[in-house]
Amino acid sequence: MMKDKISEIYDALMHDDRLSAITIKSFKRPETLEDDQTSIVIIPLGPPIQSDQGSNTSLSKTFLYQINVESINHIECKELQRIVEKIMESQGFYQISGGLDEWIPEIKRYADARTYKGKSKLYDDY
Repeated sequence: MMKDKISEIYDALMHDDRLSAITIKSFKRPETLEDDQTSIVIIPLGPPIQSDQGSNTSLSKTFLYQINVESINHIECKELQRIVEKIMESQGFYQISGGLDEWIPEIKRYADARTYKGKSKLYDDY
């Protein structure tokens, strides 16, 4: 059975009680979400990449995701991104360079976007 890494990350975030009041989506923040509502969005930065080859086949995949936290409160952004970081680490992902940390006047929210890289276990089917 084929696995879906973005669903695994989504499930891990959804099952953390500290994030229960936060809207969590993949790909894009819902347009129907009120401007003052906090959100977390999981954005794939490309398809899974083959890695760890052996016997003329790929044995694992590398994944690259951006996790955006948006809030009208700067401290809340930082606190939530710290929780996300720990959850991503538990899923085998680590932060790499890239992202942003700023107030965006057009949307009237702080955005803390971080890039995470991770790899599947050998022989997992993604």
